[in-house]
Amino acid sequence: MKTSLHRTLRFKIALFIIILLLVTASIFSLLTIQTMNRYIFDEVLKRAESLSKSTAALAPYSMLSGDLLGIDNIVSKVKEANSDVEYVAVTDVHGKILAHTDITRRGSLLEPSREDTPKEDGDGSGMSEVRSATDNYFELTAPIVFKNKPLGSVIIGVNKSVLQHARAETRRRIEAGLAIVIFLGIGCIIVLSSLVTRPIKELSRGVRELRQGRRAKLRIYSHDELGGLTEGFNEMTDLISKQQESLSASAQDLEEAYVSTVKVLSAAIDARDPYTLGHSTRVSKLSLKIGEMLGFSHTELEELEIASLFHDVGKLKTPDYVLLKEGPLNPLEHSEMSDHAEQGAAILSRAKSLHKYIPAVRHHHEWFNGEGYPDGLRGNDIPLHAAIIAVADAFDAMTSTRTYKKPRSCEEALRELNRYSGKQFSPRVVEVFHQVIESHPSLAEHFANKS
Repeated sequence: MKTSLHRTLRFKIALFIIILLLVTASIFSLLTIQTMNRYIFDEVLKRAESLSKSTAALAPYSMLSGDLLGIDNIVSKVKEANSDVEYVAVTDVHGKILAHTDITRRGSLLEPSREDTPKEDGDGSGMSEVRSATDNYFELTAPIVFKNKPLGSVIIGVNKSVLQHARAETRRRIEAGLAIVIFLGIGCIIVLSSLVTRPIKELSRGVRELRQGRRAKLRIYSHDELGGLTEGFNEMTDLISKQQESLSASAQDLEEAYVSTVKVLSAAIDARDPYTLGHSTRVSKLSLKIGEMLGFSHTELEELEIASLFHDVGKLKTPDYVLLKEGPLNPLEHSEMSDHAEQGAAILSRAKSLHKYIPAVRHHHEWFNGEGYPDGLRGNDIPLHAAIIAVADAFDAMTSTRTYKKPRSCEEALRELNRYSGKQFSPRVVEVFHQVIESHPSLAEHFANKS
């Protein structure tokens, strides 16, 4: 009787724990799949939003100048660089299509689509999600605005096949992992129900931490079936973590794509004026040498290099009559030229991942004595990267040819930096720059012989 009661009790305990495990696993599976589906969709949507915003940021100059070929080039490059983009279109304020990757659509009016509830973007740009009748793709629209004046819209259609494939693959793996966990759990509970308490408590802790967004590494108490159940749970969390890392890598690829775009824009800015061709690249090289001399880490040097390439990107919005003027600027023109620091910061602010470069771009014309622009920072309040770029920028400008002045020699430029050390430039950076020139004679020779 006792044995029968013992067996019955073990059966009840096993049955109760099995039911509890099944319910817990089912809830966990549902929550995990829902969470991962939403995460994948958000990442795809963020990528599509970033593409539409970056395209909207590039389009105004070509639209204002009537350069339809330039707009065509922009939309074509966006589609070619992104395999899941179905089409890209640019319209004017009246809905007339100025550029479309489907050339048969150019010049026609934008056809109305069935719209979902508008999705307000965090920066107030009024981004909307539009779904097609066949549900094979979704559209995102970004307004094109120049100096608070609407010029039109950018419409990007994104194929849903990539999103659907990622969701299906994630669901399959999660369900397969959970099936393994449940199978091992049932076997272990039936054979050793008396030893189930500790592993179940450990699993419950892992589920709780995963639901809270924390990665759970469970302790394995034995090397039998129960240990296999716990190990399977750990493998599943590793799989989820790897998938999250993969999505993060996709976001990093998107950032690199945006950085590459702005690098091209920086080169284009230099090319607008033949006397500044290669300027941003030279400033970047000089800044890196200063950063190396200051003992910057690899990550800091990478950020300094990119910030240096970005430092004049705001000149995208500087009028040609100012940028290309042959001779000194008058006060009004100088004011327009000075705006490029703030305009560059505004361009970088469109992507959250590029915010770290904004201080260097915005403040590379601040003076050490507080008489610079745009914010009148002084001394150590000026970001170090900005202070470095200021010295490199000034040195390259002084040793470059202009229509209204001859280039200075390397020695003359160094004397001028010394003259304004503590006034315009950081004394520390000027001192280190002298060390850079002394340590790299070929660098000084290069600037002495550049055209």
